[in-house]
Formats: sequence, C-alpha cells, structure tokens
Amino acid sequence: MAKAMKPARARAGRKPAKSRAVATRVAPTRPVRPTKGNRGKSLSRRELEEFRKMLEEERERLTEELEAMEEHAPEVEEQVGMDIGGGYDEDLADVASSTFEREKGLALESSVQAMLAQVEEALSRIDDGSYGVCQRCGEPIDAARLRVLPYATLCIRCKELEEKSSVR
Repeated sequence: MAKAMKPARARAGRKPAKSRAVATRVAPTRPVRPTKGNRGKSLSRRELEEFRKMLEEERERLTEELEAMEEHAPEVEEQVGMDIGGGYDEDLADVASSTFEREKGLALESSVQAMLAQVEEALSRIDDGSYGVCQRCGEPIDAARLRVLPYATLCIRCKELEEKSSVR
C-alpha cells in the first residue's frame, strides 16, 4: 500500500526535473518615461500631500542626523593628528581601532547623504507630477510600497527584476 502513495516519477526511477524558473532569463527593458496618461493616476491629491509630509519629515530627520555627525567631526579630526603625528605612544591596535571608527563614521555619513538625495529627488518628483510612477515601466507604484519607502522609484515588479539581474 505504501508503493501506491509514491509519486509517479519516483516509481519510474526518474529524478525530479529541475525548476524551470532557474533557467529562464529576464530580458532587460529600457526605461520608460511616464506619459501624461499614466502620470500619478493611482495617487489622489490627499495621498500626494501625505507623502510630501512624510518626505519633508524624513528630510528634516536626515538633515539633523548629518548636523550631529558634523558636530562630532572635529573630535575625529583631532584624533587624526594624534595618530599621524605619533605624539602619544599609542600602540598599533589603538591606531587601527580609531582608523576603523573614522572610516565607519565616513561611511555612515555618506549613506545618510545618499538617502537625503533620494528624499530630495522624490520631493522634486511630487512637484513635477511624476511621483508614484515607476521610472522603468511607467506604471503606478503601489501606495503601500510608497508608505514603506516613500522615495521608491521602481514598482515592486521592476525592483525584483533589477535585483535578479544584479545578482548574476
């Protein structure tokens, strides 16, 4: 009775077929500029104002974060002089640790600046009427996606395609 429960492929002694999804390739598409017909059609005026407010709050938060990072920058610059000058008998591990912390701070600052640029671009897209439209396919970006990532430039489908093509 147990033999009757086995799948047909296993009884025939064949190996299961490999998934076809792995073998398919996605053809790259060229970016499509939004047309007047599909420009922001899925977002109401109220939703646009909601997203503008979210983006302005995010811009303010990121600006404050950058200012706080710049306040700590003089402390880091003083440490650089001590490390290079060797005025204090620091061992190599201390110098390496402070160098790592400086690099980490610079990377964080660069990341915050990049996010701020994305937020500014999203605000300008609201002003020019192209906010909420996928920059690749020209279709509206789902409002739920924009609530999670208000500076998104691609719809979910195009973002997935972009990520799959960058893995290869």
